[in-house]
Amino acid sequence: MGFLKDLTTLTRQANAAYDRMDVGASLAAASRSMEDASRVLAATTPRPEDAALEAVRLRATANVVDARQLPMVIGMNVVVELDLVVAMPSGFPLPVTRTEQLAPLHLARVTPGSTVDVSMVPGRPDTVRIEWGA
Repeated sequence: MGFLKDLTTLTRQANAAYDRMDVGASLAAASRSMEDASRVLAATTPRPEDAALEAVRLRATANVVDARQLPMVIGMNVVVELDLVVAMPSGFPLPVTRTEQLAPLHLARVTPGSTVDVSMVPGRPDTVRIEWGA
């Protein structure tokens, strides 16, 4: 008799949870989550550069000011937003924020205070790229 009573209780609880469920809100939340994932993936995917721009790309170093992990993992890579200060060859510091997919191997290289090698097209701070192989 105890089993049937427990089964009836579980059925009643499941029906109450089903009645409280808001499918529209769940779909809206899932849609927002997918839009956020698409935005982050687009921000972290390297864009093909013009060959002429690649030829004038300057090498520099950047200090990591802050690194914030975003609530997203793509494969085994975590998505991190990095605040960098690029030391331009002219001596002018350039603050830049980048969103990067980082392999677990590279996480220790972006702790605040560390230095990373970067390259960029002069006059285009949106082209800053961390040179992981350098």
